[in-house]
Amino acid sequence: MSEASRTLLFVDDDADVRKTAELLFRRAGYAYLEAASPVSALSLLATRPVDLVLLDLNFSKSQTSGQEGLDGLADMLRHDPSLSVIVVTGHSGLQIAVQALRAGARDFVMKPWNNERLLATVEATLASRRTDTLAPTRPPALIGLSEPMRRIMAAMDRCAALTIPVLFSGETGTGKSLAATVLHHQSRRSSLSVVECATLCPEDLDDTPNRTLILENIDRLPDKIIPALLSYLHRAPRSNSRVISTSARPRGEIGLDRGLMYALSTMDIALVPLRERVEDIVPLAEHFILTTCHLHGFHPRTLSPEARASLQAEAWTDNVHALKHVIERAIILSDHPTLTPDDLRLHDRPDAAGDAPRGNLAQSEKSLIEEALNRHNFNVSAAAAELGLTRPSLYRRMAKHGL
Repeated sequence: MSEASRTLLFVDDDADVRKTAELLFRRAGYAYLEAASPVSALSLLATRPVDLVLLDLNFSKSQTSGQEGLDGLADMLRHDPSLSVIVVTGHSGLQIAVQALRAGARDFVMKPWNNERLLATVEATLASRRTDTLAPTRPPALIGLSEPMRRIMAAMDRCAALTIPVLFSGETGTGKSLAATVLHHQSRRSSLSVVECATLCPEDLDDTPNRTLILENIDRLPDKIIPALLSYLHRAPRSNSRVISTSARPRGEIGLDRGLMYALSTMDIALVPLRERVEDIVPLAEHFILTTCHLHGFHPRTLSPEARASLQAEAWTDNVHALKHVIERAIILSDHPTLTPDDLRLHDRPDAAGDAPRGNLAQSEKSLIEEALNRHNFNVSAAAAELGLTRPSLYRRMAKHGL
């Protein structure tokens, strides 16, 4: 299929904006579909093949938070996890666009857009999608060389090919779901089902052969499903199937019947918080740099020695999730090929000591930026020129002030 015959779906509640987009994309040779809401877009996606979605973030006149668009993005990616989506944002600003990237969007554009830049973004995203389709899929992997991670990986290796049930426990953000998925791939079973325990029903416990069933948050298991689950746990080994459970609570605090816990956790693997495996922080950060740059088409980045030290000095209360967020934000908001502690913004807290005078200065800067954007009808390039800033620099300041 040629680039010119690719199908774009443009989702925006403003009919004039949709018409402008239609003229632009049809002139560029694309097949064009449109929808006025995420719900209408999902209906189209269910019946028509689409190569790329351009999704506005606000659909109600009184809303500027972007949450409607984020919810729509989540629904679309549940429908098709491989779907390429570019979010289109104006009033919601850069921060919500960053959230959308973290939620699975491939890129973002700001309203009002520059036609050439928008077409270039669309073409680059489609090219990236084609490369991803052609490239072989790599199975997920755990990252880390620390002694705790070596013990965890060794335990997983020992039970990978077996049918025994396994429980992964650990704090939020330690990678329980990833570890469960890795263990599935190590087992070479052909089928994988992942179910949130709060919604587990008897239909999820069928006798599909060679299956891994991952039960997320086993501590939320409804009492009414326990007899069916116990029955399935006894039947599963006969069809070479296995149950893997996860919980943010330690095994002894999950609160389920003791007999059920024995049946669920022949092997209990406790994942270690990031603060207890400091030597894994930099390898994880470098992994997130590589994956983020590849996914969004950014030039490769590295960490300065000072950035490495600052990452290792953090407590990381929210574990790997928080580290990933910091790296993604730094890559998106920084132009530097080498990330520094300033790019990471680890200590950029409004309640930090000595922030009162800076707060007044920050408010003045925010007002100046808002006024310039309003004067130029939110044209970032024109506002940046007036303020004597580069566009990336203005974007970073907009993100800092929530614009």
